[in-house]
Amino acid sequence: MLRNITARALDALGVAADQFEISFQYPPALLVLLMLLTATTAQGAPPSAARPVVRPPKESKTVVVTSARTEQAIGDVAVSTRVVDRAAIEASGAETLAGVLEEQPGLQILRSFAGAGGVGIQMQGLDAKYVLILVDGQRATGRVGGVIDLSRFPAEDIAQVEIVKGPGSSLYGADAIAGVINIITRRAARKFEFDARARYGSFHTSDLSTTIGGARGRWSTRWSAGWHYTAGFDRDRSTPSTTGSAGHSFNASQRTDVRVRRDVTIGLMADYQRRDLHGIDSNAAGAVFDRNNLTQTTSVTLLPEITWDAPARLKLIGHLAHFDDNYVLDQRKSDALDQRQHTKDTLGQFGAQYDHMIAGRHLFSAGIETQLEYLSTPRLATAASDRQRFALYAQDEWKVALKPLVVVVPGARLDLDSQFGGYGSPRLAVRIDPAEALTLRASAGLGFRAPAFRELYLAFANPAAGYRVTGNPDLKAETARSATAGVAWRLSPGRTLTVDYFHHRLKDLIALDATTLSLGSDNAFQYINVGAARSQGVEAALALKFTDVIDAEVSYTLTDARDLELKRRLPGRPMHHSSARVRWKHPRSGTSAQLRAAVFGKQFYYADNDGDGVEEPLRVAPYANVDLRVAQEILGGRMTFFLGVDNLLNAGDAAYLPLVPRLFYGGISARIRSDLPKRTRKP
Repeated sequence: MLRNITARALDALGVAADQFEISFQYPPALLVLLMLLTATTAQGAPPSAARPVVRPPKESKTVVVTSARTEQAIGDVAVSTRVVDRAAIEASGAETLAGVLEEQPGLQILRSFAGAGGVGIQMQGLDAKYVLILVDGQRATGRVGGVIDLSRFPAEDIAQVEIVKGPGSSLYGADAIAGVINIITRRAARKFEFDARARYGSFHTSDLSTTIGGARGRWSTRWSAGWHYTAGFDRDRSTPSTTGSAGHSFNASQRTDVRVRRDVTIGLMADYQRRDLHGIDSNAAGAVFDRNNLTQTTSVTLLPEITWDAPARLKLIGHLAHFDDNYVLDQRKSDALDQRQHTKDTLGQFGAQYDHMIAGRHLFSAGIETQLEYLSTPRLATAASDRQRFALYAQDEWKVALKPLVVVVPGARLDLDSQFGGYGSPRLAVRIDPAEALTLRASAGLGFRAPAFRELYLAFANPAAGYRVTGNPDLKAETARSATAGVAWRLSPGRTLTVDYFHHRLKDLIALDATTLSLGSDNAFQYINVGAARSQGVEAALALKFTDVIDAEVSYTLTDARDLELKRRLPGRPMHHSSARVRWKHPRSGTSAQLRAAVFGKQFYYADNDGDGVEEPLRVAPYANVDLRVAQEILGGRMTFFLGVDNLLNAGDAAYLPLVPRLFYGGISARIRSDLPKRTRKP
């Protein structure tokens, strides 16, 4: 029965059921849940006898856009979505997106070595290159080694973060195998808004930020700027190398929305960031290098939106982003190994999306996207290259029954890429609420990751180490079959338990391999499609709101991630990961405190220490990262003093866990709010 239902949904999208392989490729537990969901669909009450499920008022106020690429109340989404709102961001004291995501269940923040690549993320046991990072629905550019540096995104600009785990290529295309993280920027909602914040801490860490904005009649605008500095840190003073980069950054952004007429709205967003990082590196031969990395990121987004009297809307998108990276490695007392690399990455995105609500039962969305990317870097064999992508996608969120609520969401996307051809990404998602307090969700789909420019055209030589790396223009895209299934159970008001199962199976992984090409005396390596991997596990989270004063959340993640070719665990992935957060706020006194902790089980890495070509496993012991923050409001909340400590237990090392050592900080924030007059206040 499941195959027949799946076949009917996929036939509507022009996808053969035998290509989807759902009945053979996914675990029995998922198939059972999907069968239960679809069986209940067939038994649902007829439309005439149905009535909507009542949602908790607080839950229904939160609006998300990532799971369906259009606005929905979070209580109505068919695909599980987690939201970190502005209140949680401020309570955490985070300065960047990396700090915002640290306490989230199932996510592991990864800090790179020697300051290169910045801060990445692991999701459901998969690396950062399989996680798509969006800003207001548009792709972030500037991946270094497959990683979008999460520390590039200042917290003062973030209204909320939406996290959708599991197969996302049916809506977003490449790189969304593990999931999607969408940063929603702040916009003005009052007549006048002003925020200012100053913080100082260990390692001369300094942060200054301010925002100003307002909304009046048909328009709203918000402007922000921030300056951040750190002296860096060193976890191993026995070597001249430094562990954490020193440097400073400046960021500025604006968002303006204008309602031209009742049914036409235009949004304009722009941002600029300049980061200058420097540190010291060394190699086994004793050479010492001064490293400097200057990056500048600029983006502009135009969002015209047309809404008709009927439940239909057309949204146009124009987005242009430019990433400029200057990397200098200056060898002390010599220039033999100096490196100077100037990389420019420009990404243009243009598209349109049409949404239509049909008979109150079908939320149909369809869109087109065009992406034009140009990369210039001395590491490419051709010095510069460009690629074009064109995509068509469609999704129908069909409410089959209202009591019990049953939603079936078939969707598919076709991507055409000038570098590797075409790829189709179907997905089928199902949701059922057998009771008002219980929600079951499941989804299964195909995904892919396009080869990066460096994997296609890299030409890099390291004479000091005696090796060369070349790209391979014949690479295929990495592909994946992914599935998720889960339950959300609202035990009582303020108490919610979620349990999710995930499964990803990847093939045609892109990796370096020895090559027989004649490249002189150096060892030569080339990127090839080889190998397969699997990541599966369970995530569980329990949110508790004891009173209006105190709330908490605890989570546990079990991840089994394995290299199926080498028959070993994938490196740097703990099998066990748990997190906890307790937040307390006294409404009368204005005093608040937050304690959050993350515990990671043992991890494995592999290295050839004997030079015999055999990699031996290296075990990294379990560790815990604990943060504490207290704050005191005065003047009716217009001013707040705060103190805190990050990494209270001083976890980390210079080799495999380059965490910032124990960091104490303190600061002050101020805010001014002036509400809109009642006649112009929007509902």
